[in-house]
Amino acid sequence: MIRYTLIATLFALTFEVVAQGLQIENAKAYDWALSLSERGEYEKSIDFFTQVLNKEPDNINILYNLGISYLNTDKGTGNAATYFAKAIALLDQEAYNTKMGKDLFMSLARTNQLQYKFTDAIANYNKMLEFVDDDQTSLIKKIQREITICNNAIELKKNPVNINIYNLGNKINTPYDEHSPIVNMDESVLYFTSRKSNPYSQKLNDGQYAEKIYYSKKTDDHWNISRIINPIARRESHETVVCLSEDGKELYLLISDSDGRDLYVSNYVGRTWSAPEKLPDGINSRSNETHASINKDKTILYFTSDREGGYGGLDIYMVRKLPNGLWGIPKNLGPQINTEYDEETPTIATDNNTLYFSSKGHNTMGDFDIFYSIQNTDGSWQKPVNVGYPINTPDDNLFYTQTSDSHKFYYASKRDDSLGGSDIYLIEYPRPYEKTLALLRGLIHSTDGQAIANAEIKVFNKTNGQLEGTYRPSANNGKFICIVPSGNIYQMEVKMTGFKTVLDEFSVPVQNSYDQTKTAFDLKEIVLEPEN
Repeated sequence: MIRYTLIATLFALTFEVVAQGLQIENAKAYDWALSLSERGEYEKSIDFFTQVLNKEPDNINILYNLGISYLNTDKGTGNAATYFAKAIALLDQEAYNTKMGKDLFMSLARTNQLQYKFTDAIANYNKMLEFVDDDQTSLIKKIQREITICNNAIELKKNPVNINIYNLGNKINTPYDEHSPIVNMDESVLYFTSRKSNPYSQKLNDGQYAEKIYYSKKTDDHWNISRIINPIARRESHETVVCLSEDGKELYLLISDSDGRDLYVSNYVGRTWSAPEKLPDGINSRSNETHASINKDKTILYFTSDREGGYGGLDIYMVRKLPNGLWGIPKNLGPQINTEYDEETPTIATDNNTLYFSSKGHNTMGDFDIFYSIQNTDGSWQKPVNVGYPINTPDDNLFYTQTSDSHKFYYASKRDDSLGGSDIYLIEYPRPYEKTLALLRGLIHSTDGQAIANAEIKVFNKTNGQLEGTYRPSANNGKFICIVPSGNIYQMEVKMTGFKTVLDEFSVPVQNSYDQTKTAFDLKEIVLEPEN
């Protein structure tokens, strides 16, 4: 959930000025309301601001701050717009170009955007262009940018995407913020981040708890009550899940604490997740690293950072794993992807060529919108495409995660049916808009029936010789899963030191895509024989 402060400046008012004209008991209540608002306790601040407003109904400062508090609550945009508009009506025209006047107009216009009243927002922004001084170049640039965003929103709303969006319900979502949904390949386990009550942190000033990572298992197509991942949880920090490797063995996460915001990885060992290990320098830096996504064969990591040398704010970088197993030097994805604004939550799709990400730049309809870009054969990226309305809204939209079923995605958004703050949603397209994919499931063991964890499995497209991915079986049971485009013939190569190499060929018909069957395509059992 976005926390709205003064839209054009900082959330600060001079108490001495504010208190003028108020009785002393009202001034104390007002100061207390301001304190609550600054701490993020908006519901409580509304009560105190309202008490003072009842005694001072035409006080512009009270109306303004009451609007700001409502803007930070769920479904509070209607009340916020009412108070901002009333405060503007009380302003003398010569006061429009004061700090308070500009803040009020910006706040009302932004609220109009959140209400989908884009024409009203444009009118308020154009009104500001009439009275702001020509030398206020940064403010003028911001106003013009917001007008462009409103026009983007109008055009996107004219051509809505044909989809269904489902709230995952109260087994997953709560009155607190939930975000960062990640599912494993067969969509049987959901990992996500929540700020709900938990035993590892106390309630913070904004009324929520520290971010912790949860998981839920699916039974009969329904998600069960979520549980916190205990080995990862640490009392003093925020922890956010950002990525799960395709084989389900590596969980990447963001840890935010007194040392900053850095990326970590946890490994699935036995039946639990290991203590997180910090990713090396180069990926992490003295700046903030906030999100990551690993490709299917775990050779390329995409991540975000606000380090120096970028194009502005958070940028998306990529880094390749070297033959010695170490990570190389990160490379900025360039101006085709990154803008002067923030880019966030990059996710590389299962085709290894489509990058989904959120951005405040490009042709956004407000705050973070979700985009995708396809990588060309020369490594360059095509112009990002907005995934459209109603997936994107005038509020933040992040964490767009594709499933094995190529027309299903999970993401986080604050929508009208939210249970509170940001919720996790499932998006379903009526038909796949990318090539259908198949989920392969196999089993490897030795002649004595023992699982072989260190076997290397490579799957090639027989038609063009392209390597689709490299996989390893589970140490517990020898099972493995992988994803490939359906409608092709494949060759599988299985190698293990001390055992004979196994070559196997198989085809995956289009009718066996996960989109259509909702089940995995079972490969024949592989038995490795000793070399001698």
